[in-house]
Amino acid sequence: MIALAAGAAFLVGRYSLRPALDGPARPSSTWIAWHMAELADHPEQLRAELADLKKRVGIDLSVYDVSGRLLGSNGDTELPPLTDQELDRLRRERNVFGRGWGQVMEPSRAGYPGRYVVLRYRGPELPVSLLAKQFGVALLVLAVVSIPLARSVTAPLAGLSKLVRRFGTGDLSARFRSRRKDEIGALGRAFDDMADRIAALRRSEKELLANVSHELRTPLARIRLALELVTDGDRDKVSSYLTDISEDLAELERLLDDVMSAARLDLARDSGGDALPPLHFEAIAGRTLVAAAAARFSVRYPERVLETEFPDDLPTLEADPVVRRVFDNLLDNARKFSEAPVELSARRSADGAHFVVAVKDRGIGIAEQDQPRIFEPFFRSDPSRTRATGGVGLGLAVVRRIVEAHQGTIEVESDLGRGTRFVVTLPLTQAANAAPPLAS
Repeated sequence: MIALAAGAAFLVGRYSLRPALDGPARPSSTWIAWHMAELADHPEQLRAELADLKKRVGIDLSVYDVSGRLLGSNGDTELPPLTDQELDRLRRERNVFGRGWGQVMEPSRAGYPGRYVVLRYRGPELPVSLLAKQFGVALLVLAVVSIPLARSVTAPLAGLSKLVRRFGTGDLSARFRSRRKDEIGALGRAFDDMADRIAALRRSEKELLANVSHELRTPLARIRLALELVTDGDRDKVSSYLTDISEDLAELERLLDDVMSAARLDLARDSGGDALPPLHFEAIAGRTLVAAAAARFSVRYPERVLETEFPDDLPTLEADPVVRRVFDNLLDNARKFSEAPVELSARRSADGAHFVVAVKDRGIGIAEQDQPRIFEPFFRSDPSRTRATGGVGLGLAVVRRIVEAHQGTIEVESDLGRGTRFVVTLPLTQAANAAPPLAS
């Protein structure tokens, strides 16, 4: 800013002040030149006035006729006559001035030969003191303006730095909460968004630990009781617990699969920004996928009705075997929140390039405000931990991660009290990557 101020002061002095100072001297210099040219017919008077001009004003002046003959001069050395090019220019312009010098053509008069005058004088100096004052005032204005401007930038940044340090030490409530519309406000809002996401992630981690702990408690208690009965020798009572223990172990296995799949998908995504997780694509018959999901559901929940609708000529798609987890999780989710029959349908899309699967229940539905969050890890619209609606909120999160990894989409349609419908759309062909498969 100081350099800019100095440069501005120089330019103003060079292109504004100096011409303003030179300008007033030119009319008087022109009159003196005309007067001396008129005295060329009186050599004695011309010499006297030239000497007086040199003594009083310090102007060096020489008078020439248009042929280049010297008519009079008061300098220690005569100023040289004009060249032909300079004389032609002077005849056109009548007077030519520069910094401290001038050339003036005598006005044309009948009966008088053309004469011109060459003069040299000390040009007016720039008022250094004035320039110094101007520069000082400019610096003062810059200081007055820049100090509050700098504070308006550094003060909120200093506050934001304190918030970042507070957040880094564990105070997850630290927020900027700025209404500024400039870049600093945008930075503060970005920090708040990041802090909200990290705080939500921390809450989710705590919920995961609490929910997993709760899910483990019941089967472990039954297994412990069975072991105690075995120790006591009561094998008949142990046999009555075996079915429940088998179901509990299956639930634990599915829980651990969801936790490990979600962790692996997150690690794969974090290692490459938004890169897709590693998949091993192979040709899988669409009918095989949905039929296997329906069979698994019927075996695990024989008391529940599953209505299926899919043709025999379903297309074959390129997918990782882990994709079957999508349909298993959606069917399990439908079972938890509906006592009515569950519907499973599959078809080829109208454009022939996608495999479309829909899972529909007639259960409690999902509130509109919860629908955007149901695919978030650990989110549950029903926060209770009953066996009927148990789980840690990872099933749908894993579903979305797997679908996105296959470059597909998943949509949800739900009305409270009327049920929910999930629609999965998967492309039939993939750009296969040579990478290890995900754990199924």
